[in-house]
Amino acid sequence: MTNIKRFRSTARASQIVVSDQYIETAGLVAKCTDQGITEQTRCVLDQLEQLMLDVGANLNQITRIQIWLANMADFEEMNRVYDAWVNEIDKPARACVGSQLASPKYLIEIQATGML
Repeated sequence: MTNIKRFRSTARASQIVVSDQYIETAGLVAKCTDQGITEQTRCVLDQLEQLMLDVGANLNQITRIQIWLANMADFEEMNRVYDAWVNEIDKPARACVGSQLASPKYLIEIQATGML
């Protein structure tokens, strides 16, 4: 039987789920929605790092990152922040697409998977 643990759960979703050795986060959006793409990217990556720490993992255990941008014109600016962040860790697989996000205040959403 699979051992599933859910963390930071609300009525709608858990922020991170660990199933045996598999880690999956919810889509993470910035809490600093009054800021630009640089700050929102940093905010989301900080949240991701904290979630990984919460389950006893580190950033090198991330295997895949999915990024949604509300405006693909922000791609290069987002990449400057992301590249500096990922430079310190083993590189996960990554995809990045443009998408209408849940609120116009959100400029970026990131979801990650990994292994314990």
